[in-house]
Amino acid sequence: MAEALSGGLNCASAIVEALDVGPPGADLPMDEWVGTLRAMGDALEAILAKEVTTALIVHQGDCDVARRLAALVSDWATTRQPPHELRAVAVAVLRLSNRGEAEP
Repeated sequence: MAEALSGGLNCASAIVEALDVGPPGADLPMDEWVGTLRAMGDALEAILAKEVTTALIVHQGDCDVARRLAALVSDWATTRQPPHELRAVAVAVLRLSNRGEAEP
């Protein structure tokens, strides 16, 4: 669970970095990122469904934004052009790590 969340955050960070550096090259691991982001979405869904116990607060919107980022990266891999909203959605995923945890 933690590995999937961490992996998704790392992907989001790498996406923002790749977009900020300039025109992204074809050598980016987009297919790997899609799988990692889908795993993150699955992990968030499991937390939301209370299939696992954690102090992390998860809302349906968190699951949706992780899945949206995976879809955008998939589109990017297909078209070789980053979708307009890609960076904003990646930043939204990164914000998930800055939101607090449930009070004990």
